[in-house]
Amino acid sequence: AVVSTQSTGKVVHVKSGELTSSAQPFEVLPGFNLECYPNRDSTIYKEAYGIESAHTVLRGTLRYRGYSSAMDSLIQLGLFSSKQRDLSGYTWNTLTKELLGNKNLTNSELRRKLTSLFKGDKYKVATIKKLGLLDESPLPANIDNTMDALVDKLASSLMMPEGETDVIIMNHSVGVRLPSGKCETHRSNLVVYGEENGWSAMAKTVGLPVGIAAEMIMNGEIKERGLVLPFSKDIYEPMIKKLALEGIEERREIECDEFDF
Repeated sequence: AVVSTQSTGKVVHVKSGELTSSAQPFEVLPGFNLECYPNRDSTIYKEAYGIESAHTVLRGTLRYRGYSSAMDSLIQLGLFSSKQRDLSGYTWNTLTKELLGNKNLTNSELRRKLTSLFKGDKYKVATIKKLGLLDESPLPANIDNTMDALVDKLASSLMMPEGETDVIIMNHSVGVRLPSGKCETHRSNLVVYGEENGWSAMAKTVGLPVGIAAEMIMNGEIKERGLVLPFSKDIYEPMIKKLALEGIEERREIECDEFDF
């Protein structure tokens, strides 16, 4: 279950099947049409970061607007099931029809069923069609559940084409009340773009921190041993500086809030 702490002091549990439907618009970064939904247990970060007095703590995942609705359509159709079943001889068209109750549906009946399932949401219907889930292409052999079949389908249909670039976005927003009573929001934004025909943003933001950490261990800059989390300044401050030299650098800003917490 995903857990977040709200300003009322109440711990809110969001069921895994309801994650996508709980997504909210995220309008902090101008120029990006984003949404955010909860990611795992947010409450553990209160102690990890020493912010036990924080009223609200939320760790979320950012996606482009529309992602959650698209994923929700796949969940509603029943494609996230890992239950074993015989899928030999199935095409995506017949599987989708069977998930709707009858694999012998006509195409017009199929469209009506999808429209009814998604309560008239044309975006969700278009998602199913665009992802090729109405095609007559056969399901891969030796796959015995719909989730694995879907993973195989998306891995091929959504593969990043040559020359296309990705982007990694990270935001930290911290609301504080100063001793004077003034309220501020401190933001840290990181936006990293992949290189055309070069390293992806994902490769850089995952690989470079690991490489820097390994170098710091070999150079004796990190003296602790075992499973060490980068929560102490002697680890993360030099690492942040080294990442900046590689072009991975956050931008910080402070906003004065007119409202109270």
